[in-house]
Amino acid sequence: MITHRSPTGSALIAAALVAALSGCVDRGGWQAAPQLAPARLTAERTLSGMPVESSAWPAEGWWHGYRDPQLDALVAEAIAGSPSLVAAGARLRAAQAQALGVSGLKLPNVALDAQATRQRYPENDLYPPPYAGSYYNSGRLALDLSYDIDFWGRNRALLAAARSGGEAAEADRAAARLALEVAVVRAYVQLDLWYALLDVANEQLEQQTSIMQLTQERVAAGLENVARVKQSEGNLALARAGIAAAQANIDLARNLLGALAGAGPDRGQALPRPHLTAPGSLALPATLPADLLGRRPDVAAARAQVQGAAQGVKAAEADFYPNVNLAAFAGVQSIGLGQLFEGSGTIVGVTPALSLPLFNRRQLRGALEARQAQYDAYVGQYNQTLIDAAHDVADVVTNWRALEREAAEQQTALAAAQRAYDLTSERYRAGLDNYLTVLSTENQLLLAQAVGAELAAQRLTFSVNLVRALGGGYTPPAPAG
Repeated sequence: MITHRSPTGSALIAAALVAALSGCVDRGGWQAAPQLAPARLTAERTLSGMPVESSAWPAEGWWHGYRDPQLDALVAEAIAGSPSLVAAGARLRAAQAQALGVSGLKLPNVALDAQATRQRYPENDLYPPPYAGSYYNSGRLALDLSYDIDFWGRNRALLAAARSGGEAAEADRAAARLALEVAVVRAYVQLDLWYALLDVANEQLEQQTSIMQLTQERVAAGLENVARVKQSEGNLALARAGIAAAQANIDLARNLLGALAGAGPDRGQALPRPHLTAPGSLALPATLPADLLGRRPDVAAARAQVQGAAQGVKAAEADFYPNVNLAAFAGVQSIGLGQLFEGSGTIVGVTPALSLPLFNRRQLRGALEARQAQYDAYVGQYNQTLIDAAHDVADVVTNWRALEREAAEQQTALAAAQRAYDLTSERYRAGLDNYLTVLSTENQLLLAQAVGAELAAQRLTFSVNLVRALGGGYTPPAPAG
């Protein structure tokens, strides 16, 4: 038995007429939200005066520039063992799997259909005796093919949207990795700072201990009253409290580093003192903020989301138009399994099908408006992300300039405090001044040293912030062919 179905001329005319009368998509007066152009984020005055180098973009493994092998090991452990990166990788695989599934819409769908049925054929049906009123086995073995011709580009838009989702997930994973790297280095800088402040606190304790001993001696000699002793006792207690606070902050920084490394607190407690090399100066790339589009993973992710949302709008618009599908089959079919593979059992058929939405246009309209709203939301997020990226760079530049001025003043104060301490010590050795005056000038020296330690930590932190603001060495993957 051979069957063949083909569209008649009238069917083709009807199909063309339906397509012509299907109507245009009503976008409801929607105007897509405008994307912010990087050229509008002018920053010439804000960034003026900073050194500019074409090679100033961070490189992969940027933290190696601080020349601390222990830091290198911590960042490597964090990347290898971070649960957040595992989750980001899973989201990327899910997006890639979705794109793979959607890509199948562009290809014909072929299925093998094998059936064996025992049934009673009714007396009043298509089948004459001896089949009518009797039980017979029937079989069918065929390849069924269907293909969506995609006249209006719906499937192409869905595939482009899915690929943009994969690009966004890839950039999100890079952003998560950069955030982890930055968090590790910042915590390590804080650990270094608290060790430096602990040094100052220990010197203050020694100083206050000496002052206490001298005050007690002067009270015993009748040169001071007991109130001065109590004051010295209070200062000594405060010095001990400063040491306890510095040590607690060291332990907290170690705990944080252990967690960031994907290990327990004991991993952090095993860390010895850092040995970081601070950068002497900062330089900016020549083309800011325009190149932030391709250098920052969060900006790249936001842009990919906008591109995907735009394709989603196209797909929703295509749903308003007729859908043309081509179905075909080829195989064998017979009543009685013994005759299944005889030549007379061959079946072949072709069925074009046209589907036109008529009574579900509100549903389609709602889906389109949802896609339009999603697009506008992603554009808003992209614009804000781009603004934040330019703002991050400007903040680093502003903070670095202020740091340079503060550091210069701190060096002046430190030199003055050191000179005062040296002169007072010489006067003491010459019998022209007492030791309490020496200890008092030493206190100013210690304060200047503490400020210096904090400014050194800020220098390191601002350099890390600039790396983050410039994308941390992110390079977007080449577009799929």
